Amino acid sequence: MKNIKSIIDEYRNADFEKRLYFFLSYRELRDEFLEIDQSDKSVGFSANPIKKNKCRLCVNWGQSLISALK
Repeated sequence: MKNIKSIIDEYRNADFEKRLYFFLSYRELRDEFLEIDQSDKSVGFSANPIKKNKCRLCVNWGQSLISALK
C-alpha cells in the first residue's frame, strides 16, 4: 500500500476523474481531499453560490395562488 503522503500528493496533482477515483477509494483521507479541493482554485470551486433564475410560470402561479386566497 502507498503511504499517505504520496497519495495526497498524487491527489493534489490529479485531474478531476483521478481525484474522484481517489476520493472514492480512500475513505479515510476524504477530509484531507476536501481541504485540498476547497483551497485549490484550479478545480473550479467557487465560494459564491450559483444564482438560479426562477421559472416565470412558477412565479406567476404562486402570485395567482396568493391573490386567490386573499
